[in-house]
Amino acid sequence: MMNIQKKALVALILVANMVIAPVAYAHLMVAQHGTLNVIDNHAFIVLSLPISAFNNLDDDLNKKVSLDEFNAHKKQIRKTIMRGVYLNDHHYKFSLEGLLLNPEVSHTDTNNIEYITITGRYTVPDISAQLKLNVRLFSQNSDLNKYHITATNKQQKMTHQFALTPRTPFSTVF
Repeated sequence: MMNIQKKALVALILVANMVIAPVAYAHLMVAQHGTLNVIDNHAFIVLSLPISAFNNLDDDLNKKVSLDEFNAHKKQIRKTIMRGVYLNDHHYKFSLEGLLLNPEVSHTDTNNIEYITITGRYTVPDISAQLKLNVRLFSQNSDLNKYHITATNKQQKMTHQFALTPRTPFSTVF
């Protein structure tokens, strides 16, 4: 019964994310922070990525990425995230499933996307000590080159906080 309730809660969270307006005016996640929540054999991620971690989105070269530019490059952004944000163990690389992109605009210029908050899940047959989170998407701006991650597994009462940088782009989850 408890497993069904957890799955229902997860489904509700994913549906809520789909209902949110295409552009988030209130941040879904603190900039350059993320969470990885392990439930059974799934790991659910929420991660805020700076728009400057993505190349060739600014078509009009005004040093801003508008919603139109974001939408025009959505496939490219998805592919980049799928390649650059993943879990792996000593045998397999696990891809993100159900990826949702939430562009977040600047508080001072609503036609300027500053961050993309991603949500999705990984299916991992065995959550082991060898499981690593990899983020290979970093900005050229050194101030935006650190991600603060909190991983939790409430069933096993485990929490691990770590940072990812270009020099250390991966960490064991637990």
